[in-house]
Amino acid sequence: METLAAAVLTISAGIWIGAIVFQSAVVAPAVFVDLDEAAARSFLRTLFPRFFRLGLVCGALMLAALFGFGVFAGWTATVFVLIGLTGVMIFLEAISLAMVPQINTARDAGPAGEATFARLHRTSVFLTVAILLLGIAVLTIVAARAAAGI
Repeated sequence: METLAAAVLTISAGIWIGAIVFQSAVVAPAVFVDLDEAAARSFLRTLFPRFFRLGLVCGALMLAALFGFGVFAGWTATVFVLIGLTGVMIFLEAISLAMVPQINTARDAGPAGEATFARLHRTSVFLTVAILLLGIAVLTIVAARAAAGI
C-alpha cells in the first residue's frame, strides 16, 4: 500500500508541476504568437479553469496518498509537513480558480479595467509560481526520504 501511495503522490505532483511548466513555457507563448486576440481570449478562457481544476484534482490525489501513508506507514513528521505543503498548494490553486471570473471581467472592461486586470493577472502568476515551488519542495522531500520511508 505504501508503494501505491508513493506512486500516486509522485505522479500527481509531477503532473501538476508539469502542467504549470508546459502551460507557461509552451502554451502561453504559442497562443499569443499564433492566435488573433479574439481566438486567444476564447482559448484561454477555456484553458485556465481546466488548468486550475487539474491542479485541484492532483492536490486531492496527493492528500489521499499522504493520508494513506499516515494510516499504513505511520503519522511521521514528514507526512504532516507534506500534508501542510499540499494543503497550501490546494488553497492557492482554489484562489487562482476563483479569480478567473474577476480577471475575465477586468479584461472585458477594456481600458477601464486594465489596472485591475494587471493586478489580478500578476497575483495569479505569483500564486502559480508559489504552487510550482511548493510542488518542487514536495517532490524533493519525497525523493530525499524515499530510501528511509516517508
